[in-house]
Amino acid sequence: MKSLLYISFVYSFCFTQWFDLNYDGVSRTYYVAYPIGASEPSGIIINMHGFGGTASNQQAGTQMNNYAHPQNIAVVYPQGINSDVGSPSWNVGTFWDFNVADDIGFISAVIDDVASNFEINLNRVYACGFSNGGYMSYELACELSDKITAFGSVAGNFMLNPEQQCDHEREIPIIHFHGTNDPTVDYYPPSFDQALTVEESIDYWSTINNFDLESY
Repeated sequence: MKSLLYISFVYSFCFTQWFDLNYDGVSRTYYVAYPIGASEPSGIIINMHGFGGTASNQQAGTQMNNYAHPQNIAVVYPQGINSDVGSPSWNVGTFWDFNVADDIGFISAVIDDVASNFEINLNRVYACGFSNGGYMSYELACELSDKITAFGSVAGNFMLNPEQQCDHEREIPIIHFHGTNDPTVDYYPPSFDQALTVEESIDYWSTINNFDLESY
């Protein structure tokens, strides 16, 4: 008996490029994967790596281009700055990120820079991240909701701190993915770094958004 094996491949046809951006006197980088052949301006997802990670391994690990490009969404992978301990990180107001950079301003500048180089629908700008990048997504939800529509966190909690200046002028869409047995960033209270846990974070934003319904 003869059999045929069919293997299908999904290709993401896109333009990719590293960009340098001088922000706050520091030369920083980000990577853009932009869908080719779009008939209208693309949305963008800001996809942020975890502590010690890189933009390159965030792209390889998430494979987000394959999901985003068929929906006419570009993906931007910014690179966190090297912290005081030599590991790339995002400044989210914790004791362990060892980072005092203005990352809110940097991400804002990245959005502006991408929009100056590509056809972008600025009403479709989203942010997500893993671990430290998830914390950063929450930080952006607090302080950059005038530019970013919706936010997602994977294994990253919301860190409230006195330096934040949150904009609560509209409902803020947020999605959070988190393993209940996560050994690094706790799901259940108490958190190891005084961040809000997952349920506490959701309760916080539900209050801000005046939500009163739950589904399971």
